[in-house]
Amino acid sequence: MIPMRVFYTKTGTAKYISHLDINRCFQRAMKRAGIPLWYTEGFNPHAYLTFPLPLALGYESLCECVDFRLVEAMEPEEIVRRLNQVMPMGLSVQKAAEPVYPAREIAQAAYEIRLSLADTDGGRAQQILEAFFAQPEIFAMKRTKKGERQVSLKEHLHGLTMQADGGEVLLQLQMPAGNELNLTPTLVLDAFSQQTGMLIEDFSVVKTAVFTKDGKIFA
Repeated sequence: MIPMRVFYTKTGTAKYISHLDINRCFQRAMKRAGIPLWYTEGFNPHAYLTFPLPLALGYESLCECVDFRLVEAMEPEEIVRRLNQVMPMGLSVQKAAEPVYPAREIAQAAYEIRLSLADTDGGRAQQILEAFFAQPEIFAMKRTKKGERQVSLKEHLHGLTMQADGGEVLLQLQMPAGNELNLTPTLVLDAFSQQTGMLIEDFSVVKTAVFTKDGKIFA
């Protein structure tokens, strides 16, 4: 069996496709594309696909990936070509290659967030956001399998930049991702609304990169 990792983008209306449906979509697409997948054995054989860092519903991404195994060799370029012929709108395969890092090496993800505040122009919104992030502590409630627990966000926000862009503010930041600790921009935005009382009129999130524990691009 040959391990393979496909990198793809998820944009536009595809951001509303759930993780479960993304899994089903790839299984069907690979079957239609004639990719020689390895299937599990037993009463219900199925393609064994794994997604190292599943994307939150409603987020777009430029750096999603899925792992699978081949039962016979196929050129990476051919995998990309065949999959893109059958993928639905909003999903686009960019690259295929044998995995370099195991999923457990994922440690950080970079995001681009665009948001607007109700009845507030971009310049004023930037000032409000700067004051929020300048606090010595920022706490949020994170849902887990065991219930809710309070987490400190301040220490986990890295590379934070922001600038007004018309009526919006563009934020860029990195946050922990992976099995050890996984935090999302939604936690930050919820904490902002709760602590400032400001209404976020609209926002969008794009995951732009994933990094390993030693700061390298996940590949």
